[in-house]
Amino acid sequence: MTLGTAGITALLCSFAIKAREELLLGEKINNVLVTGATGGVGSIAVMILSKFGYKVTAVTGKKDQDDFLKKLGASNIINRKEFEGEPKLLGKGLWDGVVDTVGGTILSNVISQTKHSGIVAACGNAGGIKLNTSVMPFILRGIKLWGIDSIMISIKRREFLWNEVVNLINFEILEKHTKTVGLEELLNIFPNMLKGEISGRILVDVKK
Repeated sequence: MTLGTAGITALLCSFAIKAREELLLGEKINNVLVTGATGGVGSIAVMILSKFGYKVTAVTGKKDQDDFLKKLGASNIINRKEFEGEPKLLGKGLWDGVVDTVGGTILSNVISQTKHSGIVAACGNAGGIKLNTSVMPFILRGIKLWGIDSIMISIKRREFLWNEVVNLINFEILEKHTKTVGLEELLNIFPNMLKGEISGRILVDVKK
């Protein structure tokens, strides 16, 4: 459960990015972006994508988590404020792939910054459920917006993902940044989660 649903979602997002090379027979992936990088999905996605050999840029609003993100494999770290402005129809193409765990304005901005034939794997809505974009990135740059759902996936896909865990997940790092709590402690933790003040993983031990 240290990996949990977040880990499976991160694996799905990461393999969606990798599909540009392997499934769509596109150009090699170099630069990838992960938003909400200190969260459950984002942190594991940073780890997986770096294991793929990609140069990972992590987006976070937590300035004290730089060391954690670098341990996971991030090459660069960008403050999320840079993605909170009004998105352009087409910004400068920077990313071959994006794992977005936030949604809202941040997703709109990363879509506009994705390179031609890039893939944006979207799995979150903490930043909002509305998407302010246009057809331009899709018809002029041919980018793919890939929605990620970890609930209704097939048993075959689940088995594939679990078989890849041993090669892609460093549990020593995850365990160092996982806090185990009981059910009663969740009442104190939830407000901090809603404020975006929690980093790493929270593991609930129902017997604690």
